Amino acid sequence: MRIKAIRNRRGLSQEALAALIDRSPDAISNLERGVSLPGYDTLDLLAQGLGVPLAEFFVDEKGDDPRRAEAMARLNDAARQLDNKMLATAAAIVELLAAGPGKQA
Repeated sequence: MRIKAIRNRRGLSQEALAALIDRSPDAISNLERGVSLPGYDTLDLLAQGLGVPLAEFFVDEKGDDPRRAEAMARLNDAARQLDNKMLATAAAIVELLAAGPGKQA
């Protein structure tokens, strides 16, 4: 699900991603549906093709909800565009939101 969410966020079709990493569209489809598991080489190529760190595929996503994976991809994309000061501010805002109402971060 993470691969699909990131791919969609990048505006790539399965065919386009397959071409970027020299795999077949069927292989991408099978990965996204969990029919097959990628080897390290394929994961590395996916990370490069999608422009994300390899670790992005191993983040615990609380049940792998596709909407959550998409939201995380959007947050990561936005964060990469910020300078250090704005990134620190954004992190503080997210931490406050995560703490919930009436709690301190």
